[in-house]
Amino acid sequence: MINQEYQNQEPRKTNPKKKWIILILIIVILSLPLFYMFKTGFALSKIIDIKNISWESIFGEEHPSEEYTPLKQENRMNFLLLGIRGEGDPNGGLLSDGIMIISYKKDTQEVAVFSIPRDLYLQMPGEIKYEKINAAYAIGLEKYDNGLNYAKKTIAYVSGLHLDYAAIVDFEAFKDIIDLLGGITIHLDEPFEESQQWLCDEQGQNCEVFRLEAGTHTLNGEIALLYARSRFSSNDFDRARRQQQVLLALKDKITKLNILKDPVKISGIIDVLSDNIRTDVSPWEIPDLLEIAKNANIQNIQTRVFRNSESGTLYETTINGRYVLLPKAGDFTQIRNICQNIFEK
Repeated sequence: MINQEYQNQEPRKTNPKKKWIILILIIVILSLPLFYMFKTGFALSKIIDIKNISWESIFGEEHPSEEYTPLKQENRMNFLLLGIRGEGDPNGGLLSDGIMIISYKKDTQEVAVFSIPRDLYLQMPGEIKYEKINAAYAIGLEKYDNGLNYAKKTIAYVSGLHLDYAAIVDFEAFKDIIDLLGGITIHLDEPFEESQQWLCDEQGQNCEVFRLEAGTHTLNGEIALLYARSRFSSNDFDRARRQQQVLLALKDKITKLNILKDPVKISGIIDVLSDNIRTDVSPWEIPDLLEIAKNANIQNIQTRVFRNSESGTLYETTINGRYVLLPKAGDFTQIRNICQNIFEK
């Protein structure tokens, strides 16, 4: 009887408008993964530059000494990070204001961060003239159409470390990523002030004072950049320390937000990175690097800034009217030993 009554009922009419809404929702849900895959693929095509400059291109037929080709340590992975103003900046936009090596020890998952001062003076690979190390990216871009790989080779020579990967980030990416994540948190034991660098007049005078009081601060991208770049009221070594502080604060925020589960933030980060970063990490290597980042022991990161203090490895001098830093040992032996043995107990 129930079946008979059911069969005698007229079919229920479906609201056409509702039907179309459901169809659109299904299409949107199914297309979101494809959209992010396409978007990520397009962005990566702009970001990734895995071209390699041959040593023959730099030195001619004469192969360089072993100092230029450090052996890979099986238990270490080293990542070079360069920060520049930006290719469109006429005031040294291709010079590296920040030079860091992030080193990871595989068996213990320890992490160390080295800062190389931008005024370190050396004979560039394959060049007759000497230059500051912050010009390596610009020289490589001009002479070999590959600034990233030339900078990587130069800094491997100085540090004695085989550099597995490298990336260069400009200031716009730095600011935008921090803003996208809602700012970063840092703590200052003492007030910080820069009164000689920002928003000055044409003569470089009457600058606006940038100041952060002692205590805990949440910095947006613009303020974080001013804090990381300030150097006239302190020095380059203190700036390198502050750059490390900002980098670690950014790491803390990314970890706290667990952004890999947030498609909106991933999309925004992809947009930022596609225009403002270059790297030689291959697409198929990215999942492994993300897994390493997730498992790394980030509670006790070792940091080192090479400087010209009494116990440091460098000394300052003037060459042809330019302030430069030179290694006390006469070569880079001390720096290489520190970089290579940072994890030794």
